[in-house]
Amino acid sequence: MGRSPPAALDQYDPGSSVLVVSPSMDASDIVTTVEGIRSPDPTDKADDERPTVVVSRVHTAEAILDAWRSRIGDFPSQFSIVSIGEVTRSITAGTSSVELPQAHILTVGTEDVTGIGIAIGDALSRWDEGKGETEDSNTDSSPNQHPILWFESLTPLLERKGLEMTFRFLHVTLEEIRRADAVAYVHVDSSVHDRETIMTLTHLFDDVVEFEP
Repeated sequence: MGRSPPAALDQYDPGSSVLVVSPSMDASDIVTTVEGIRSPDPTDKADDERPTVVVSRVHTAEAILDAWRSRIGDFPSQFSIVSIGEVTRSITAGTSSVELPQAHILTVGTEDVTGIGIAIGDALSRWDEGKGETEDSNTDSSPNQHPILWFESLTPLLERKGLEMTFRFLHVTLEEIRRADAVAYVHVDSSVHDRETIMTLTHLFDDVVEFEP
């Protein structure tokens, strides 16, 4: 595995998935990396319309928004955050959502693996209708028009649910992401997991990138 930052979105076909192997990333690292993927050319205004989903167990939605505001400035025009674990203890399953000026926020309980997958599907489905209209009007649509999803991170899921359940979760969720023509970047903390665990996960992905944030 090479040591380089994740490639720009247009280097991957819609429906692709990338396992990102690196040490833990703080909220600023995440938003800087995501912005570099979704907007490799700052002069290309079309990048502002690229649907973007950040899924996070490690950092709260507030932390992601604060980091984006301070490091990037303008938010993507189509932006969703799936926040894992930001629900009250009385809620054991299901998702809740709220529309903010900056982003659409979906929250799901830490233990609800099925709910995490459903929330990801809900976030991606928000742009299905618009995607269809774009494809009808432009049969040579650019990969840059397809959603990007960043999952931060697999490490808490591996620690709580184990490798077998995490593998099953990814198998189902990555297939849903492929059907949505999104490109998924899924991070795992290289400082926590052994090489055997990481190598097992690589079989689910189209590419593997290892880098230092």
